[in-house]
Amino acid sequence: MKVFILAHQDDEIFFLPHILGSEKKLFIYLTNGVPRSATLKELNERTLEAKLVFQNLMASRNSFVVWWGLENSISDGELHKHLGKDLVIRLSEVLLQQGVQVSKLFTTSFEGAHQDHDSAAAIARKLAESFQVELVEMSSYPQRFPNFYSFRVLKPESPREVFKFNRLEVLPFAFKLMILYRTQSITWFGLGTSILGVYAFRKYRSSNPLQIQILNPCLYEFRGRAKQSDVLHYLLKI
Repeated sequence: MKVFILAHQDDEIFFLPHILGSEKKLFIYLTNGVPRSATLKELNERTLEAKLVFQNLMASRNSFVVWWGLENSISDGELHKHLGKDLVIRLSEVLLQQGVQVSKLFTTSFEGAHQDHDSAAAIARKLAESFQVELVEMSSYPQRFPNFYSFRVLKPESPREVFKFNRLEVLPFAFKLMILYRTQSITWFGLGTSILGVYAFRKYRSSNPLQIQILNPCLYEFRGRAKQSDVLHYLLKI
């Protein structure tokens, strides 16, 4: 079974070439997808659309899901505050309960793009060690230039492996995901165009794991989403 350790409902957009096969897949989402300030209506809308994605697009592709962050009320942007060795043990138990062998793990790379993505990478690395399986880290959108808002998409600073894929299969699937994730329309306005550009024209590469340490530049800190020192305090605890 392929296992995807993801922070948010929509992060699967970065993994489509690994998803569109017949092998059994499990998705574990580590947050509920909305910030702590979100209303109950916003949480319900986000949850409903994520479940519709699985019902309409994923279920027929031998995919299963655990809404870990939703079940444990973990807000978007705050995953690092919940990290610890006990969390890794609990997630290991979730995987064991599936009753199948984990063949490979996938997650977003540690790169300072989003604090939740970095937290997911730290968790997935520990799970990969525990289950003694390969971990594939995919870059999301790290900051490209310091001192102003900029990012590169699916283009790791330290590339590891190039994966071949069927562009004619992946591109329509990416469009469908973006349409179904309606609450993310502003995100797709900028990020979506770049993702489609990768799937249409560029190489698709994994990232060499970076050491968990202060990164410069750090997009989430630049945007005022979290302090890097605070996030690393928790990441280094697991």
